[in-house]
Amino acid sequence: MNTFAQKSKVNSAAVYYKEPYKKYGEALEAIEAAVTNEQTSTWAKTWYHRGMIHMLLYESEEYKNLCNKCLTTSYESFLKAIELDPKNEWVDEIKNIRIPYLTYHMFNEGITKFQEKKFVEALDAFEMVQKMTPEDTSSILNAAYSAEQAGQKEKAYFYYQKLVDMKYFDDEVFLSYTNLLRSDKKNDKALEVVKEGRKLFPDSLSLMLSEINILLSTDRTEEASKALDAAIEKDPNNPNLYLALGSTYDNMANPRDAAGNEIEKPTNSKELMVKAEAAYKKGLQISPANYELNYNLGALYFNQGAEMANATNSIKDNAEYEREKKKYEDKFREAKPHLEMALENNPRGSAEDNNLYEGTVISLKEVYVRIGEMAKYEKIKNLLEK
Repeated sequence: MNTFAQKSKVNSAAVYYKEPYKKYGEALEAIEAAVTNEQTSTWAKTWYHRGMIHMLLYESEEYKNLCNKCLTTSYESFLKAIELDPKNEWVDEIKNIRIPYLTYHMFNEGITKFQEKKFVEALDAFEMVQKMTPEDTSSILNAAYSAEQAGQKEKAYFYYQKLVDMKYFDDEVFLSYTNLLRSDKKNDKALEVVKEGRKLFPDSLSLMLSEINILLSTDRTEEASKALDAAIEKDPNNPNLYLALGSTYDNMANPRDAAGNEIEKPTNSKELMVKAEAAYKKGLQISPANYELNYNLGALYFNQGAEMANATNSIKDNAEYEREKKKYEDKFREAKPHLEMALENNPRGSAEDNNLYEGTVISLKEVYVRIGEMAKYEKIKNLLEK
């Protein structure tokens, strides 16, 4: 009697959800009773109908609230039907129609949740899509993005690495993965990833710049200068590349320890400074008002003038002293227009800008004293006091 009653539950559920009845509430109640019954829970038919009912609940605005994670339950029910009877009468329908349908809607669910900034829910959806279609790269990519936005870094690393291993053909993937690694101070791994990306995308300027930034931030200046030369070949009219190249040569010529203190200069320091000057000048040919390029070139001349002035102080012979004095004054005069341009064009939009602005004012104050422009000295002094 009980077996007949439970069989009746399965049949009733199958009738309730179909046309013309569409009684999804009754269908759900009947099928849930059947899947908990010891006998009918072993029937493929029970799980097939459960899959259909939850799929239809998902589609219905009126009944959607009757199930939680309708698409997931539908998918798992269809899988159970195949597991119980791999040759059941619905197997082709499940594989070729139902699962692709569920995959499509689960993916769209993930996109919707991501757009709503519900990143954990988006991640759940994209991970479910991967179960449905394991080689779907779009779901892996979106899982990586969702995990990153959800703050689940380990999962983000996992999915980005999966794409790298698959040689996913989009340089933005390698860039996003690299940036995430760098934010976590995993610079060695970031460099490994960006180099892998550059094998696939040798012309990607974004990856070139990312590699350069990593090399610069880890004091691999010689490698960085070579990478910058390559980047400039690809984008010869980018003033920021010349700024980076000039700064790299500058830093190589004037090394500092971890505490920022000056250490012994390399034997080719002068040669490196010539290269730095040339890079800054090239950048200024492209962008004459660029305040960073102007500041760096002005600071280069200022520092050279200061070194010359310090050396002149030890000269006893008046005639020689005057000759050397004129040389360092000329060097300060070289610095002047660049520092003035830097001061004029600094947007002061960030803390870094403000620090550079203050450094420019201090340098100009010294320049004006050195070359005897006292009216400008008083003006800049007042500016500094403010």
